[in-house]
Amino acid sequence: MKLKIGMAIIAIGIIIFFILQALVFCEECGSDKAESQQDAANAVYEIDVQMSEDGGFQVGASIEVTNDSTDTWSEIGFYLVPNAMNSEETSNYEDEDLEMEVSSVSINGAETDYKLDNNELLVELENKLEPDSAATVAVEYSMILPEGGMRLSQVGDNYYLAHWYPMLGIYKDGWDIIDYDSKGESYDTDYGDYTVSYELPKEYLVASSGEDGPIEATQNGLVEGQNIKDFYLAIMDPDEWETETVQANDTELRVFTPVSANMLEETSELAAEAYVYFEENIGDNPFGELDIIGNDGYMEYPNIIEVAADEESQESVLVHEIAHQWFYYLVANDPYQEAWLDEGLTEFASSIFISERYDDDEYGFWSAAAAEDYYPTETYVNIPLDKFVDESYYSTIYGKVPMLLKEYFDSLNGNETALEFLAAYYAEFQFKQVGTEEFKAFFEMYFEGDQSEFLDSWLK
Repeated sequence: MKLKIGMAIIAIGIIIFFILQALVFCEECGSDKAESQQDAANAVYEIDVQMSEDGGFQVGASIEVTNDSTDTWSEIGFYLVPNAMNSEETSNYEDEDLEMEVSSVSINGAETDYKLDNNELLVELENKLEPDSAATVAVEYSMILPEGGMRLSQVGDNYYLAHWYPMLGIYKDGWDIIDYDSKGESYDTDYGDYTVSYELPKEYLVASSGEDGPIEATQNGLVEGQNIKDFYLAIMDPDEWETETVQANDTELRVFTPVSANMLEETSELAAEAYVYFEENIGDNPFGELDIIGNDGYMEYPNIIEVAADEESQESVLVHEIAHQWFYYLVANDPYQEAWLDEGLTEFASSIFISERYDDDEYGFWSAAAAEDYYPTETYVNIPLDKFVDESYYSTIYGKVPMLLKEYFDSLNGNETALEFLAAYYAEFQFKQVGTEEFKAFFEMYFEGDQSEFLDSWLK
């Protein structure tokens, strides 16, 4: 799910973790439709990562950036999140600090000046970049991951590389790169193409956002992926994991669960059932591989998810994270400004699946109802992460949004109508960035009659 850091935990038998603008008007929203305003920058990544025997990482990232805007650029903006994963840069960072050192930054092979503040990396262009032109930015750095840190972390002899490379920011009238916030996803990225090579000190199991192929321990390799929103890489001790590959329609699900958990079969069966359900009811997922890691990460990435490490907690978490492949990855949004669009819709879709699996709406929406009751909710759901008061983020995004949608669709033949709407929404906005205005316009177009009273009561 994007079950975020600092997420609230509600436990009753199962444990449910609660823990999102580019303008993209749908072409069918009437004669006043606006032009799609996608991100005006495109990136092709080539990343080389080498791991030392002591667990340190040396990373060389080369990113070809194309200026698709009508502006002339004097700098290029990236998120370099590892730089902010420490108590000095991030006031509420509570985990062990991540150690990072940048050794060089260059443009088209020539060293250049740069500014690095929190997780914002601004690379200066000696020669300005005109529209429809490209430049290659190279960044070399080393990092030592925090033991048991948040998302980008080391756990024993397992290494989880999330938001670990220079991620091109969204350009729209400038680079708007928000400071790192450990409560949720504070980085907003668009789709890109990736080639990632790795060299390890010994054989590990490797899982990534690219196409990894058969599960087997390896010491080096190269993975590729096209049209990926973000790239995650896991390096895992083979002795600690049970593995299995199962088929879900045309997609291979590669499942990794702890040896001690004895949950491989149950996790694999549920994952395949949920994946097939979302494909059949919402739409085809064009990617051929999804990796599932039971490491208690509770987080979604393109083509790979982190789920629970125990069977008791697995159902709601696993289903939610799989649903994120449709809402967050294949239909994208700004997770800092509008988390409701992926977290809220994902929780709504996963609740429908669980409801139908057990033929019990009350049970299926139990987690959303519990989240809504957990803390007073905000009036409007489409507000930035830093505007939520205390725990209202969790109750509003994971509770209020799916429960509002449930109430609306219950008056229109319930789950069947809801799934038809989600399928149409997915078809319209696949591989696009969506904001609240695009959602509202599509909603108004899809349903007959004026929907403003309903929409304006919870969307600004």
